[in-house]
Amino acid sequence: MTTIKTIIIEDEINNAKLLEHFIIKYCPEIELIATCKSKNEAVESIKKLQPQLLFLDIILEDHTAFELLEEIDYSSLNIIFITAFDEYALKAFQYNAADYLLKPIQIDELIASVKRVVQRDEKNEFVDTEQINTLSNTLQSPNPKFITISNIDKVNFVKNEEILYCKSTGRYTEFYLTDKRKLMASKSLGEYEELFDPKSFFRIHRSFIVNLNYITNINKKAGNYCELTNGQSLPISRRRMESLIQFLRHM
Repeated sequence: MTTIKTIIIEDEINNAKLLEHFIIKYCPEIELIATCKSKNEAVESIKKLQPQLLFLDIILEDHTAFELLEEIDYSSLNIIFITAFDEYALKAFQYNAADYLLKPIQIDELIASVKRVVQRDEKNEFVDTEQINTLSNTLQSPNPKFITISNIDKVNFVKNEEILYCKSTGRYTEFYLTDKRKLMASKSLGEYEELFDPKSFFRIHRSFIVNLNYITNINKKAGNYCELTNGQSLPISRRRMESLIQFLRHM
């Protein structure tokens, strides 16, 4: 059986060893030819050994995977990105030929990724400059189009426009969506506040962030609250009321 020459690029030794073990045990299609711990070591090994596939950690000490790719010719390579970050950038990977694995790596996901690589390799399909640039730009975007809502069971990828509002429940956050779904996230409301586009989302209360596009009116008579397109009402704290009104006037 023809095997795919592969290099692992991972700066965390334990993660690298675990990935090596999984590949050797579950992925007979893969021939491991090197494991590198830094960008410079990886660049040298790639140029010398000419692999067909990279398992590439996105963060490499003080460098990123994209800085590494700027120094090599990846036109005949397949790349499986590895990341510990369950953030918005992952959605971009799903729409590109490039693949990804989320840490901690699951065996079934590893096997599925390798099978996709084998299929692309047989068709001579590889990642190209446009795909890599898309991923890089998405990672560096200050206001992503997608938010990842992760909990113990799974990670959901949700478009900003699908979010009506978010509610704080202690260290967790509840997302209420336009399709009437409710999703629980294992991050605080404050963490998500930093990820949202400030032009579309506003923290109206210590417990609520609302998508401004779905506010129909603000009622100041029977207590401060805003009404949403679905008929629901949310409280607005007194100290945030004036800021919200001023913000809406300039939208």
